[in-house]
Amino acid sequence: MALPNLWKIYASFRSPEEERQYSRSAFFKFTGYMLSCIVITILASRSTMKPKLLTQ
Repeated sequence: MALPNLWKIYASFRSPEEERQYSRSAFFKFTGYMLSCIVITILASRSTMKPKLLTQ
């Protein structure tokens, strides 16, 4: 038994302009999340590298 495509069900209740707006919003939120993860990872790796450089 095939499951219904929930994306199409919800999209059918919205206009194309609303659908574009939701899609753009989701894209920018995801991009912001990924960029913040990268920045936090870089900052964390720098803070762990500094003590090693000072002790050498």
